[in-house]
Amino acid sequence: MFCLPYAGGGASAYTGLLRELTDLTDLPDLTVTPLQLPGRENRIAEPPAFTVQEIADEIAPATDAPYLLYGHSMGARLAFEVVRELRRRGLPGPRRLYVGGAHPPHRKVPLAASADLPDDAFIDQLVRRSGALPELKHVPELRELLLPVLRADFAWIKNHRYAPEPPLDCPIVAFTGLDDGEVGAEDMLGWARHTTAGFRLRTLRGGHLFVKDRPAELAALVAADLTGRHTPPEPDEVHLWLDQHPDPASPGRLLRHHDGQTTITVSHADGLTLVAAARDPGIGVAVMRAGHSATPPAAASSPSEPGSGASSAASSAASSSVSGPGRSHGVPVTPVGEGAGRGGAELSAGEREQIEGAAEQDRRWLALRAVAAKRALMAADGQGADPALADFPDLADPGPWRAQGGPGLDRLARWRVVHLPLHTSRGEALAAVAVPYDRVRLRFDMPAEQAG
Repeated sequence: MFCLPYAGGGASAYTGLLRELTDLTDLPDLTVTPLQLPGRENRIAEPPAFTVQEIADEIAPATDAPYLLYGHSMGARLAFEVVRELRRRGLPGPRRLYVGGAHPPHRKVPLAASADLPDDAFIDQLVRRSGALPELKHVPELRELLLPVLRADFAWIKNHRYAPEPPLDCPIVAFTGLDDGEVGAEDMLGWARHTTAGFRLRTLRGGHLFVKDRPAELAALVAADLTGRHTPPEPDEVHLWLDQHPDPASPGRLLRHHDGQTTITVSHADGLTLVAAARDPGIGVAVMRAGHSATPPAAASSPSEPGSGASSAASSAASSSVSGPGRSHGVPVTPVGEGAGRGGAELSAGEREQIEGAAEQDRRWLALRAVAAKRALMAADGQGADPALADFPDLADPGPWRAQGGPGLDRLARWRVVHLPLHTSRGEALAAVAVPYDRVRLRFDMPAEQAG
């Protein structure tokens, strides 16, 4: 497994992961090879500049045997480009592309804008937002050593231009830190559009630099992925599976797979099925495809951001929950049909007012988020409440959302709703997950036929 570092990092960033993976007995043949970029550690005397072609040259001789690539933050974008460069040379690709804490390559990196700031402001941004060493602010020798590398790396990130090519034919497995305020799970899901071989997302405890701070947890997830080992969700975790074939037997199979330790919740919409497994019975999910109208016709927008150009809302959806063998709860949710009538009935007066007062190009996006959140919330509550009596006060808030319940519905404030934009082989979709705790670690699996 070749490893590429984050901005300003060197090969030593992978010392902990190398140690943890080497100690695992179920991966005896795996070797970990951190690549050292110029200008750092034992290559400190070299200018801190690199090219994708140079890194591909270093990996190319090893591609005649099975190999993996892991890149963290900047290293993830770099690893992606290296895989594409190797493909252009006609060389075999990796068995997995592991990406950690990185915006997908077709999206801009918000932190890259700090590359133009003066030194003090630049370092302050890195310390506050990406977990850089606080000593960079106060130790002149450390600043003198690392600042040129950081400047060069962020110049590469800022200047990187994504060029569309066919998706990769290797699985992409994405990792995100629960406390990473710069790149969250919803951002990492964007990597799914870059593979036709299946996509998985795993959430670790920790911040942006979990590869350095949580190596044992990361090693365990890599090992589980390579060995196909499945474990039941932990108390703060929700496992999600997306499929395109509704299968009534799926919940039962998952319950048996987890020895009845989990609650299974299912949502269907237009050929998509989202299955969730969690320890807590109060979990609700909803999935909606972009393509039909939940509001009066308006300019199209993306389900993941306002005004970016895809239509919204789904033509049909349903949710149900299974608590364990032979037990079920939950309520069906009203399908969204053409026009505002049926989808609009799920919205509160305040939500309709927010949508009507928004820019025309954003209305479908807001309606999609609102209806998906309502369906997940109602599925989690399972008591047949009127969704129009619950209100989300700010539909443009990236979330997580908390509902304000009407008379007798104070219990709805128990849940937080997280939105997950999904790119599938059937087009854009949006999932919503309602959980009865403040933060949730998400584990998401999309099979090969759904990715790309």
